[in-house]
This record gives sequence, structure tokens and C-alpha cells, in this order.
Amino acid sequence: MASLPFDLVAVDLDGTLADEHNRCAPVDLRAMRVVAERGAFVVIASGRMHAATERFWHEAQLNAPILSYNGAMIKHPRDGFIWFHLTVPAPFADEIVQFCEHEGYHLNYYLNDRLYVKEDTDWSRLYHQRTGSVIELVGSLARFRGQSPTKLILIDSPDTTDCLREHFCERFGDRVNIIKSNDEYLEFMHPSANKARTLQRLAYQLGVPRERVLAIGDGNNDIPMMQWAGYAVAMGNAKPAVKELAHWIAPPIERNGLAAALVHLFKLSDEEVFAS
Repeated sequence: MASLPFDLVAVDLDGTLADEHNRCAPVDLRAMRVVAERGAFVVIASGRMHAATERFWHEAQLNAPILSYNGAMIKHPRDGFIWFHLTVPAPFADEIVQFCEHEGYHLNYYLNDRLYVKEDTDWSRLYHQRTGSVIELVGSLARFRGQSPTKLILIDSPDTTDCLREHFCERFGDRVNIIKSNDEYLEFMHPSANKARTLQRLAYQLGVPRERVLAIGDGNNDIPMMQWAGYAVAMGNAKPAVKELAHWIAPPIERNGLAAALVHLFKLSDEEVFAS
């Protein structure tokens, strides 16, 4: 792989590969496949659950494990083997569930790579529209008391999640990783779960040094892995803070910025990628 500019390529999913309607352009998938065929490890690095990410791995015909749940899990679709998994400690998860049920907030509860919600709401429908995730209605989430879920997401208006983030950060401190991956999403994960730490772990396991790692993303939850990687590409539709740290800014997702970045950096031919 010495002839390649990078040996490991970490690609964010939402806003980078998949649009707001959970669609991805064939040209972006082809570009990822060509880079993988040339010998690089191409990794989808997503905030989504693993089960909602696998289809993109198959469509792009990739060769490396998936980094999911914002870094809380590494799992290989080829054999289902879990390389790495972090969960939210049960006492904190139970408290978040109790708070949301008492105050009437919508909560996504991820356990054993399945997504549970109390009931069907506008927020659950919005989430399904964006991700295609299979959502199971189970009534009260208190039934999972004592369990350690991979992740929880409180979904509400941007202003509400901003306020609640302050509340929970004050309550939990650094004992829970609390991020806003989307304006409406307030995510709760294990304190060591983020894309950077898990990408670093994966690179080590694959024998790839930091300077040979490329990260491509658009959201605030991509910032840690883009700061850690040897080279960072921001999508044209990326948050301002993401663009500020990028080495190169690609066109937006609507103009196939992912494919453009891979063509530019890996010197791919137009015939390989853009031919129909």
C-alpha cells in the first residue's frame, strides 16, 4: 500500500455519504469501492447504530469493520464479530430513562444493536426518515432498568436539547459523554466513546500509523476524529467548526463531495468513478 496517499479512510455517514433522506449517490459508493480495491481500509465511521449502517457497507463493497455509535462499537459485517464495545453504565442510563419518562421527552434506547422507544412520536418518525432504523415500540423503557445500553438519544427541538445538555453535563460531569451530533439529538454514551479514540484503536489494530489516516466528515461529532487523523477533509455542507480544522474542503454532499475528495486525493480516474 506504499503507493497510496492513505492506508485508512474514515468516512462519516450522515451529511457525508447519506443525505437527509437516507440516500447515497452511486458515484460516492463507487469512489469508496475503488479506493478499497486499491488496498486502503475504507471505514464507515457513523453515529448510527451498526444495524442501520450495514447496508452502505454492502453497497460500497467495503473491506473493513464499521465504526458505529459515535465510536462506542467496532463490528465487522462480514462475520458479525465485535472488535470493541463500550456501554453506558446502568445507573446513568436508568436515571436518563426516568427523567425522560417523567418529563415526557422522547428517548431512543439502544441495546444489543436494537432500537427501542416508548411510543411512536413525531420525533421517532423523523429519526426513522433520516436513518431507516428499525424502531421497536415497547411502552415504558423502565423495563430495561439495570441494563447498560450502547447509547441513548433524547430527541427534541434544538433549543430544548441545548438546555438539557447543560442540565445533564452539570449532573453527570465527565462520567457520561454527552454530545449534540445533530441539532435535535442529545446523545449519551460511555465517557470514552468518541470517533477519535475508536479510530485510533482501529488504526492500531490494522497496523496503520496516524499520519496515514484520512478522515472525512461534516458534523461536530466528527471533529475529534478529524483532529486526530493525519489529514482531514470537510464537506462543503459541514459545520463551520469542522471546516476550520480541515486540510481541504470538498464540495457539498449534493455535489458528490465525498467522491470529489477521493478522486482528488487518490488520483482516481473519472472513468473509474463517474462513468455510469
